[in-house]
Amino acid sequence: MLSSEIDKWQYNNTNDSILKKVCIYIILLIFFSQILFAQSEKKKFFPTSAVGLQFFGSVGWLSVGYFRQTANKKLELGFTYGYIPEFAGGRIHTLALKFIYEPFRINIKPHFQFEPLQTGVFISKSFGKNLHFSWPDKFVGGYYWWPNSILAHIFLSMQASYVLNDRFVQKITFYFETNTNDLYVISYIDNNNRSSLHFTNIFFFGFGSKVYF
Repeated sequence: MLSSEIDKWQYNNTNDSILKKVCIYIILLIFFSQILFAQSEKKKFFPTSAVGLQFFGSVGWLSVGYFRQTANKKLELGFTYGYIPEFAGGRIHTLALKFIYEPFRINIKPHFQFEPLQTGVFISKSFGKNLHFSWPDKFVGGYYWWPNSILAHIFLSMQASYVLNDRFVQKITFYFETNTNDLYVISYIDNNNRSSLHFTNIFFFGFGSKVYF
C-alpha cells in the first residue's frame, strides 16, 4: 500500500516537472521570437507571421513553432520547440532555430499552390538524460568527440498550400520534410562497414502544417 502511494506520488511529481519544463520552453520560444522580430524595421522585412505544428523530423515527436516570412515570400526564419514523450524513447525537449528557402512555387488554381522544393538548415539543442554539450570526465577522452545535445541539420521539403487571403489568415499549408545532421553524415563517411550504417539510415522524416497570417 505504501509502495503504491510512493509510486503515485513520484508519477505525479514527474508529470508536474515535465509540464513546468514544457511551459518554460514555450515561454522562452515566444520571448526570443519577440526579441528577434519586434523592431519595426524587422517587421517590414518579415511582414508575414506563421505558426506551425509538426510530427517527427528530428525536433521532437511533436513540435510547435513560430515563423516570420520575408516580403518576397522566399525566406523564412523561425523557432520551434519539440518534445519526445517517454513512450517514444524520450522525455527530451528540443529547441531549434530554422532557416527556410523557397526558390519558387507553382500556382495550380487561384486558391492552390504547390512548392515542390524547399530547403534550408536548422540548429537544434536538446535537453534530457544522457544528452551532453560536453561529455562527463568518466568517458574516455576523445572517444565521444561530438556534443550530442546540439546538432546542425540540412533539410529538403515539399509543401502544398491552400490560399485564403482572408483578413486574418493568408494561407494554410501542409508539408513533408526529410533531413540529416552533421553527426550522422560524418559517421557515415567515416564508417568503413557500410552494412552497419546504410545511406538511408542517416535521414529522418517529418510532416506538419502551418497557418500564415
